[in-house]
Amino acid sequence: MVSDVKKLIELAEKKLNYLNEMLKLNNQLNIAINSQKLDDIKNILEKKQNIIESIDEIDSEFLPMYNLYKKVNRIDSIFNTPSNSADKSVLKGILIDIKGTLEKIKEVEDKNLEDINCAFKNLEEKISDISKGKKGYIEYLKYYTPGSYFVDKKR
Repeated sequence: MVSDVKKLIELAEKKLNYLNEMLKLNNQLNIAINSQKLDDIKNILEKKQNIIESIDEIDSEFLPMYNLYKKVNRIDSIFNTPSNSADKSVLKGILIDIKGTLEKIKEVEDKNLEDINCAFKNLEEKISDISKGKKGYIEYLKYYTPGSYFVDKKR
């Protein structure tokens, strides 16, 4: 039983490390979005995807083990049990840290989404202005382009 908790702690620590790395990448992404560095944005998104895949692997191992632990101990959550061992306290602390980090990630991602939408709106306005300018230029050329004449040299 104790080894199960230690394994859960190990997996939770790995996940927390990946989440902290994800938080750093989200902050870098925010800087890249605001400076409109598309190559940096692409690289950061690729790194984030790799981290997400790693977290999915950890979760696929952690969740069945955690559910089995809950079933064996007949509990709904590890937070509903007394912290009668140091390992349980450590696991609870890590899970609380994971939740806090996830909330920070969500805040930064919401800000990034807002910044991306703002950048797209600005880009849309610029494209619209260019399109209007092009239409005006075409209309201008219609009225001031001299007519063409055909000269028949055979006569």
